[in-house]
Parts: sequence; structure tokens; C-alpha cells
Amino acid sequence: MARSGPDAGADTPTLRARRRLRQALREFAAVPLLVISLFLALAIGSILIDQSHAGSLKGMRHGLEHFVGQQAATNTLQAIATGLVTVTSITFSVLLLAVQQTASTLSPVVFDQFMRRRSNQAFFGFFLGLTLYAYVVLVAVQSDTPPVLGAALATLLTAGALACLLALVYSTVSQMRPENVLRQIHDRAMAGRSREAEIICRTRRTERSVHPVSASYRAKTTGYVVGIDLSRLTDALRHIPSAEIQLWVPLGHPVAFGDRIATVRDDDPEDARRLADEVRAAVLIGPEPDVGSEAGTGIAEIGNIAWTSASTAKQNPEIARRALHVLRDLVGRLIDEAPPGSGDVPLAIVYPDTDLDQALDVLYAILGAAHESQQHMTAAAVLDTYRDLLERTSGPVQRRLRSDLAEARRLAGEMPPAPILRTRRRWLREFGSTADEPATSASRLPPRQTAKELPKH
Repeated sequence: MARSGPDAGADTPTLRARRRLRQALREFAAVPLLVISLFLALAIGSILIDQSHAGSLKGMRHGLEHFVGQQAATNTLQAIATGLVTVTSITFSVLLLAVQQTASTLSPVVFDQFMRRRSNQAFFGFFLGLTLYAYVVLVAVQSDTPPVLGAALATLLTAGALACLLALVYSTVSQMRPENVLRQIHDRAMAGRSREAEIICRTRRTERSVHPVSASYRAKTTGYVVGIDLSRLTDALRHIPSAEIQLWVPLGHPVAFGDRIATVRDDDPEDARRLADEVRAAVLIGPEPDVGSEAGTGIAEIGNIAWTSASTAKQNPEIARRALHVLRDLVGRLIDEAPPGSGDVPLAIVYPDTDLDQALDVLYAILGAAHESQQHMTAAAVLDTYRDLLERTSGPVQRRLRSDLAEARRLAGEMPPAPILRTRRRWLREFGSTADEPATSASRLPPRQTAKELPKH
């Protein structure tokens, strides 16, 4: 079977160029190009009307000449065209400097957010499209038919551009506020989680096949898992019903050359190898994670902002606590997710759902950063989060939390004396002394014990 997956042509320059083009259109260029196209169509329409000799159109042009003189029309277009180029270049340069400053303070994801926001794309397209409109109409000027309509429309659109300039400046400043950056990451992480849930609901968490591993798929390139074509895997499993596919990396996970992506269990090695080729074609590996298809990248970005702010790298406890608040909301939503419907028959595909464990790892890492920088307020906020989550959980998730808190006692004990932290230390001591026997046993487990049962290695 020919290998048609991304790995088969990952090193082909043509495929890389196509992938970059599709990504650019999806993430940024599509909206500006659409707006520019509309301005180009408007320019062509105004040129045709200005150069038309139809009676009704001539009457409209004569009416506009009371407001825009024949001689002033060309001068107006020249002033608008050159002025827009200057204003646009200066404004965009200043705004990008503001975005760069925020990105250096919080996270490089700020650039990605700024470029992906549809309103920003529409603003960029509006300024560039208006500039193109003025130049196109100016090029088509004829001595006997001055561009009266084109100049009138350009004047009105320039007035609108000034209002859009104010809106763009305010919008950019608002987007650079830490709470807005964190909220944007949170919303995109939840949107990605809802898309990933379609895969989670149709797959298994642990293997059930009794057959040995007969084939495997290892990465032939480096990048990130950006997509899994379940429909293709479903069709392949219909022809080999006794097989089971075990995926070892979730969406958004980085992979390098030689990493194990999937294994296939079946009693027929030849069928297993054919199925491994289908997995190779169904698992898409791209140069960057697709934050819109999974939550792990968003969780990692929130953790990066929280850790650097809580540690001595930034020493900004206020941003750390805001990031902790957003992370707390994400963890709560992951805990309260409804399980897949019991009537659904999962596919013979094992998929590792690691989002909750990753979020809990980030939560513990924030406590470690607060310990490193001696930020007792941040440490108290983390312990409050643990206490709230303990009241809402049971089973493996609660055992994971108790295991982390068993390690957190030492970190909290080494923090500087503070009234707000003294009550949390007391709670930790009472929590450890009043825990029942199963919880006490769980507290002796390693701190990285997973909250959910993952596939066995």
C-alpha cells in the first residue's frame, strides 16, 4: 500500500510550501485578502461609472461636482494614497512594538493571538484595501473624465479609516492586558477541548486486545500532531475487525524522528502492517501545534505565563494569580466533563487523554515556582485551589491531588512566615492527619501519578 500520509512527503519543498500557504490563509491572510478584493471591486466599479457617458450616470457625477471639484478630485486621491501609506506604516509599526513588549512580558502566544483575531485582520485589510483603491482609481484618471465619484468615495472611506484607526489602537491596547490575553488562551483551549472530545468519546483509554503488537508506526519527521482522521481509521478497522490501534501521542504533542506514534495489535502481521500504513496517513504531523484542535497547547501557555510570573524570572505575582485563576477554571471544567454516553460503542482505538494530568502538573509547577521565589501569596492561592478541587473530586483524581499535596507540605513548610500562609500550613497538617487509610496510602504515591488511567506501556 502506498504511503500517502504527511510523513511520506514531509521533506518535499512543494508540500511544505502548500502547508505554509494553507496555514497562512487560515490563520491570518484570508480576511485581509477578502477585504482588499472588495476594495478592488469597488475601485473598478467607480472607474467604470466615472468614465461612463450614460445620461443618468453623468447627472450623478455633475451632482457630486458641487462637493468635489474636477481639479480637486485628482489631488484628493493623491493626498489620500500617500497619506494612507505613511499613516498605515507608522501605526502598524507602533502597534507591533506594543505587541512585542507584551509578548516579552507574558508569552510569545500574544503574537499568535494578535494575528488570529478577526477584527485585527479586518482592520489591516481595510487600510491596505483603501490604499489600493486610491492608487487604482488614480492610475485610471483621464483628462476628459475626472474621478469625481472615486474621489468622493475615497474621502468618505478615509473618514471611516480615521475612526477605524482609533478603534484599532484601543482594541490593541485592550488585547494586551494580561487578563484579556489569559482569557483568550482559556477560550481557545476550551474550544480545542470540545473538538478533541469528539475523538475522546469515540475511542478507548486502555487496550482490550489480547493479540500481541504486530506492527508499529514511528515518526519520520519532526513536528506536532495536528490532526487524526478517525473516519479513515474507522474504514480501515472495518476490514480488519480483530485489530486494535493504540495511539501513544495525543493532539498537540511534539514528536521527533523515531518517536513511537502508534502500535497495532492483531494476530495477522500482514494485516497489522497494512493498518499501520493507514495510521501513518491518518495522523497528521505539522510544523506547529494547532491550538484550535486541542487544549494541551493552551494549558501549556497558561502554565508558562504563570510559572515565569511566579518565579524569579519575572517576579510578578499579580499576573501569576490571574493565570492561576484561569487554570483553576480549566481544571474544574475538565473534572466536571460528562463521560461519553454508555450507548456509544468506542472504536478499537486507544487514545491517551492527558489534558487533566497536564493541567494538574502545571498547578503543582506554579507552587514550585512560588517556593523558588518565596511568593507566599501565590503559594496560598495554589493551596486554596487544591482545597477547592479536593471538595469536588473523588476516585483517581482525588488520589492524584492528595499525592501532590503530600509533596506540597514540604514546599509550604519552607516558605517565609506569613499570616495568610500559616492557615494553609495548618490545613495541610490537619489534612494529612485526618486522611483515611486509602487516602493515606495514596499520599505515598509518586507526585506524578496520573489522575486518569492511561494506556499501559
